[in-house]
Amino acid sequence: MFHSLFAGEEQVLTERISDLLFDSISYFDYRESFYHAFLTGMFSNAGYAVTSNYEAGVGRSDLVVKDRKNRRAVVIEAKWARSQEQMEEECVRALRQIEEKEYAKGVEQEGYRQVVRLGIAFFQKKCLVKGEK
Repeated sequence: MFHSLFAGEEQVLTERISDLLFDSISYFDYRESFYHAFLTGMFSNAGYAVTSNYEAGVGRSDLVVKDRKNRRAVVIEAKWARSQEQMEEECVRALRQIEEKEYAKGVEQEGYRQVVRLGIAFFQKKCLVKGEK
């Protein structure tokens, strides 16, 4: 279901996660910690190895999702936006944080050949995913 997680198909991920949010969360569930837990459960349930608050570089990323069989991983930093208009800016901020704090280094040192970086912004029942390889 989440092949697009590793394939650089941010639009597909944006739509799938937004659909899940629309169908499952309450209007009162809007905080970054809620979205963090939502992503953890979603990717764990999809069969991936998920580490929350993965310590690497000079900090810790929100999530690292590993496909051990294919030696690929995704480093995710999630942000909560105060408006729909701020979602793009929050994705950029998340990607910048991944690079500045070198969150992907630990996963690369573990031998993962493909490491995708995703900044994900949330606003209410909407999601926006931006990525870099």
